[in-house]
Amino acid sequence: MNLIEMIKNEMNGDVVSSLSQKAGVSEEEVKNGLSAGVPAVLAGVLKNATSGGDPSFLGKMLAGGAGSGVDDLAVSDHESLLEKGRSLLSGLFGGDTGSVTEAVSSSSGLSNVKSAGLLAMIVPFITGAVSKLMVSKGWSVSDLMTKIFESKDAIVAALPKGLTDSLGLANLHATPVEIPKVEVRKAEIPKVLPIHTHIPDQPKSGGGFLKWLIILLALIAISWWIIHKYVCNGAKVSTTLDSTANVVKEGADTAKAAITGTLNEAGDFVRNLGAKVSKKLPDGTEISVGENSVESQLISFLEDKDRPVDKTTWFSFDRLYFETGKSTLKSESQTQLKNIAAILKAYPHVDLKLGGYTDNTGDAAVNKKISDDRANTAMQALVKLGVPAERLSAEGYGTEHPVASNDTPEGRAQNRRIDIRVTQK
Repeated sequence: MNLIEMIKNEMNGDVVSSLSQKAGVSEEEVKNGLSAGVPAVLAGVLKNATSGGDPSFLGKMLAGGAGSGVDDLAVSDHESLLEKGRSLLSGLFGGDTGSVTEAVSSSSGLSNVKSAGLLAMIVPFITGAVSKLMVSKGWSVSDLMTKIFESKDAIVAALPKGLTDSLGLANLHATPVEIPKVEVRKAEIPKVLPIHTHIPDQPKSGGGFLKWLIILLALIAISWWIIHKYVCNGAKVSTTLDSTANVVKEGADTAKAAITGTLNEAGDFVRNLGAKVSKKLPDGTEISVGENSVESQLISFLEDKDRPVDKTTWFSFDRLYFETGKSTLKSESQTQLKNIAAILKAYPHVDLKLGGYTDNTGDAAVNKKISDDRANTAMQALVKLGVPAERLSAEGYGTEHPVASNDTPEGRAQNRRIDIRVTQK
């Protein structure tokens, strides 16, 4: 069995089904995407290893699967997969990413937009499968590279039409050195030996020694990563979980700006949004909003080039209300949803994540579900207003990360909310 089939076999029907739902394509289209994506990723490794690409490419690829097995990725949210996949694609292909996307699009029969989204989601699954395969086979990094070079002909043959030439693999001949078998125990460091490759018809350069020195340093860094993954795994997992919890908590904390307002007769919290101001968007559209509204805050964030996208900056909708105990939007929510849709249309490169929250009244599991339903309802409302679904994601957090005390009706009303975070601008 060749390396391509070994990797594809790590991804079962549940993975295909999950990708189908997340990417909004059929399972058959996902399978076609995998058939094109697996050899394309391996071709990206070959390209980087032999043609002066990013010397840390292999570390990035393995980091994409580190701590995230294929089964874990199947339950990851849409946005996390896209972020991870886009980063890996950029590291593997650089300026050739567009050519790879077009080739996968042609192979799978999908549009370029859907193909780009599907490919970005597929790549983390592939890297996760590679990491899983390395562990199950007891392979070191050099073992993996040897297998990739040995599978060069099969990889080239499986590539979508046109990619062989655009990635410069047609005339590649790679001969890895003989690598002694190394018994890998849990507390041992896998040996990493260099692999010698030869590319015909390439002019000699005085920078060859420097190139190999950089690659050797990269391999040393990869060895350090492996030590921490296999020797210090328990501590690392704990640290990662703590770090993740802190990021989400800090994200909720940013929504704790000074909030003033009152409860209306329906029990909804009506915020003091300040004086009305007119905001002119880049496409010429004008919207009238409160100076303290989420629209004003969002536009300021998007216009400020010194404020980077991160995982801690959230903004709370201030005029988005739901029926009690349901995920049905009240009619008065439409004005703000239309404003947010207008902003997203005026800033076509901006992506958002919507987070749903509840107060602490009732069963925690029920609250988690209704928060998720409400976040997705708000997201679908934006889609109906013309925002492309691939630019949005949604997740419910239940009673987590309150922005006010749950001891008062006013505080509980503030905690029943939808927040948004910019994931790309």
